[in-house]
Amino acid sequence: MIDFQKLTADYKGALLEQVVPFWLKHSSDGLCGGYFDLLSATGEIIDGNKYVSLQAQQTWAFAWLYANVEKQPAWLEHARQGGVFLRQFAHHESGTWYAQLDRRGRPVALAADSTPVCFLAMAYAQLYAATANDEWAALAKQTFAHGVEACAIRTNAVDDRLHTLHHLSEPATLLQATLTMQPLFDEDANKEHVDAALSALFGTFLEPRANVLHEYALPGSAFLNTPEGRSQHVGLTFRVSGLLLDAYAGTKNQKITAQVLSWCLRTCELAWDEVSAGLLTRIDQKQQPNLRSDWQLKWAWVQLEALNTLAKLYWQTRHPDCAKWFRRIHDYTFARFPDSTTPGWHLLLDIHHQPVLGAKATPDVGCFSQIRCLAETAQLLTKAAQIQPTVRRSWI
Repeated sequence: MIDFQKLTADYKGALLEQVVPFWLKHSSDGLCGGYFDLLSATGEIIDGNKYVSLQAQQTWAFAWLYANVEKQPAWLEHARQGGVFLRQFAHHESGTWYAQLDRRGRPVALAADSTPVCFLAMAYAQLYAATANDEWAALAKQTFAHGVEACAIRTNAVDDRLHTLHHLSEPATLLQATLTMQPLFDEDANKEHVDAALSALFGTFLEPRANVLHEYALPGSAFLNTPEGRSQHVGLTFRVSGLLLDAYAGTKNQKITAQVLSWCLRTCELAWDEVSAGLLTRIDQKQQPNLRSDWQLKWAWVQLEALNTLAKLYWQTRHPDCAKWFRRIHDYTFARFPDSTTPGWHLLLDIHHQPVLGAKATPDVGCFSQIRCLAETAQLLTKAAQIQPTVRRSWI
């Protein structure tokens, strides 16, 4: 039987006593603006360069915390610091968008796809939600339009001479940005945006006959029998599944719910490491030998995305297997990833449960999933605790 109050305390404690204090204390660049993205386990600066996606994710996270968890002025100021830096340096009035900047904001690398632009739109939209400042809303709309256009161009740009693989992270981020932008548009515009984002996602990455969501795909959902073509990214599968539940929330679309449920339970079965516990990062859809040297490593964000989506699924379906897997992944995650020597969580563990990196972020992974998933899961568990006599019988 699940103790929802204790679980809620676990998630709130991890969020407010471990993860948030680490980033609030160490990441702020008071001299040049924005944040230091790459920090050691104890908070030392590893690299002064700034990654636009990570800057935008942290801006979004602290603005979201201020708007949805508690109105702490320090959180809002931290979010504003990122937003102001991004507004000034992340894009040029000529329409150029950057993926990486140096510490002072000078361009280092152009955006190769729409992902940084979509995260920027999310950051600006969340700053508007936190401040009600119309300037952030206008900037969010302008940026989102560029993100939609960039994603459409890449999706439709097919070269018959090349087998160019597209990655699931781009349409996943577009869908997440689309949902974040909903308060800024009317019902008709939102429907159009959501339909377009879902089309970009399903039209390329879903293999309907096998009901499989691929990590890499050719345009038109053509299956490619290579290690990349057979790859399923566990964290992205759960992230997309959670976004679909959010996109269809309130519609009672049983087909989508059943599809998401089947993806998630099957992924748990295939990705769970029976030897050392935890979810693997990738699995081969045809269960062929994995050629990646890091296939047995465990990322914190993958476990947290799974926990968040399984909590959403259980809330909607009361399926006992969701509760079973939630409990199993929770026990592993909270036993292994919190750093006992310093605030914050370990980023990546090996099969012996030892930290692989002496850092709290990489150029691709920051605090975004940790803060979002811990906070959202805590909110779901709080609701469950409030009606515990109703849900206790099913959550075993």
